[in-house]
Amino acid sequence: MNWVFENKEWLFSGLGMAVLGCIFSFFFKNRTITASEKNKAVNTNTIAINVGEKNHNPGEKTVNDKSHKKSLGEYKNETRILFIDDDARFKVAKILTQSGWVHTKLIKDCKTLDEYDIVEANLLFIDVQGVGVAMGFNDEGLGLALAVKEKYPEKKVIIYSAETKGDRFHEALRKADSFLPKNADPYEFQRIVEEFTIGLES
Repeated sequence: MNWVFENKEWLFSGLGMAVLGCIFSFFFKNRTITASEKNKAVNTNTIAINVGEKNHNPGEKTVNDKSHKKSLGEYKNETRILFIDDDARFKVAKILTQSGWVHTKLIKDCKTLDEYDIVEANLLFIDVQGVGVAMGFNDEGLGLALAVKEKYPEKKVIIYSAETKGDRFHEALRKADSFLPKNADPYEFQRIVEEFTIGLES
């Protein structure tokens, strides 16, 4: 404090004020940059945290993430295929399972459209003869296929039949996603499965 009194004339002269101004300016300038950098660092950390949270679960897909295309293996593990056929010897369901479509199932008929197997299925193969009886459809499998498609329009419904004759103008045939003869090669069934899964993304 004595130094200030002894040098007051010099301190308050033009040169002294200029030196003091530079010192104060330098000090406050550094302080401002530091605060600015702090804000920048906080914002950067917040962005990093948000990005980290977004990518925290790599298996979780967002609606905007269109860059990821599923592999054939992923489709085989996720797709649920249901055959409704009163003929337990029909081997296509078993062949599809052996080909890696692990969630493939065959049931003889259904009593309601709200059964677990129907609700969970992505693709339904419905035989024209011998099914839909439990629900009282006069047109058997055609009636069942039409009802499933109307209740679950997002599901893929494929009708197949061993009969070469029948009502070719039935509404179910127009609303179904595909139709196959029952004696078609198992490859044809698999091709339809791939068309309605992998084919939708390409």
